[in-house]
This record gives sequence, C-alpha cells and structure tokens, in this order.
Amino acid sequence: MEINRDSINKLLSLNDRQLKSIIQNLAKESGIDPSEFNIDTESIESIRRALSGASDEDLKKVAEQYEANKRGR
Repeated sequence: MEINRDSINKLLSLNDRQLKSIIQNLAKESGIDPSEFNIDTESIESIRRALSGASDEDLKKVAEQYEANKRGR
C-alpha cells in the first residue's frame, strides 16, 4: 500500500464499513489481532478526522514506519 495524499483521499471516500475492513486488514497484516480492539462508529469518525488532517510530512512519517515494520517481520 502506497501512503500518499491520493491514497488517503481514496480511503476517506469509502463508507464506514469499507474503511473499517481496510483498517482491520492493515492491522492483521501488521501482526495485530483485530479482535483486540473494537472499532465503532466514533472510532471511524476519529480516524477520518486524523486522516483528513494529516500533513504531507505526517504521511511521509507513517509511510516510513509502515515500510520499516514490513521489513522487520
């Protein structure tokens, strides 16, 4: 998954159910058991706010951390 402004905008265009599914899949791929956290409607809205407010520098840092995590597995 490429993390950039376009991919964030695509995520933000998904409905809540779709976004929740993507988040759960990303967690699973990262070695996190999705059942360990409960994503509800408020969580999805909070995630949307965080994604929409992320700067390009924030996205760069997230992409670097994501890639480092993938290499570390």
